[in-house]
Amino acid sequence: MLRNLWVLSALAASAAAQAGGSFPSLLALVNETDGFSYLNTYLQSFPEVRDSVTALTNITVFAPSNKALLEFAETPRYSQLTEGGADFLQALLSYHILDGIYDNITEYGPLNTLLTSPRYTNLTAGQVIFAYYNPSGFEIAIWSGNDSQSGTIGLPYEFEGGILYPINSVFNIPGTVSEEVSGPLNGSSFAQALDQAGLTDEVNALKDATFFVPKNDGWESVSQSLSALSPEALVDVLKYHIVPDFLGYYSVLEEANGTTLKTLSGQELTVYLNEAEEMFINGAGVTYVDVPAANGVIVFIDNVLNPTGTVQPPTSDAEDGVPAFPTGVASSGSGGESTSSTTTASVATYTGAASALQTGTMSLLALVGAVMMAIVL
Repeated sequence: MLRNLWVLSALAASAAAQAGGSFPSLLALVNETDGFSYLNTYLQSFPEVRDSVTALTNITVFAPSNKALLEFAETPRYSQLTEGGADFLQALLSYHILDGIYDNITEYGPLNTLLTSPRYTNLTAGQVIFAYYNPSGFEIAIWSGNDSQSGTIGLPYEFEGGILYPINSVFNIPGTVSEEVSGPLNGSSFAQALDQAGLTDEVNALKDATFFVPKNDGWESVSQSLSALSPEALVDVLKYHIVPDFLGYYSVLEEANGTTLKTLSGQELTVYLNEAEEMFINGAGVTYVDVPAANGVIVFIDNVLNPTGTVQPPTSDAEDGVPAFPTGVASSGSGGESTSSTTTASVATYTGAASALQTGTMSLLALVGAVMMAIVL
């Protein structure tokens, strides 16, 4: 019912504008359209933010509905608004605005927003969202920070200077790498290792970087080998997972088969796509792609990369990555002394297009393939 109301409201607004020969301003549209009263209240409460946003032209706006803002107010993220005031609201709204009019979003990919404030992002072209048209739901599906998903509601509205899509959830401004990987995506072992090695501040200061983050089970499977490394060697391993000045979005990596990338350690790694259309970084399988961070993009892999190991291209039908270190997990013996178990078996969990996150959501890598199939059909 709500979707039908949005559609009817959008059609009525469009018809009225065409009859009058012009479109309303952005502020008038928000003020006069059912479902945006809370957004209008926020804008009116911060005149400097209202004026800067409404002065923009040639833009695409994703506007949270009243329900979306009510739900946002009940989340921990709301404290950022209450504490940050106009500065945070400006950043949040900028993350909901694209430069240019996107009235036909179909293929999956990154879209640059107007969020460029160095307090919230360190990306040359602005922070991104990822979007595509979901034919099964007749909506545009959108991913933002912390792998949060939103969707459009009904038809877009035109206004003088652009186009506006109502959305059902407030976008999440991406945090640091450590913040993004420490949630349900299960990359906290990597974040803890960065902190242990004293690299967190250096990593957060990078610009336009790609972070290949091993999932926790991949990291833990070689924890015995990693714990035996010197502090300097561990730093090299961690830096080998980071490529500065390169944004490895899926749309970029899928065209990079055989390409070498220079990492923060100074050594190179290689991107592979095999005949089964599975993606690998060296011998590690890619399990999840396109998670935005404040200063780049995160790509999850199923194994830890080894800067001193020998890289073998994956077989044509490989679906899982192969550990680059001897596997073994340190454990506590009955007498309290540390013991360990070792194995050479792969512990990778990636299973191709059927792969799902532990949260139960399909991986974007698999999703992109499904989207392409839907478009073809």
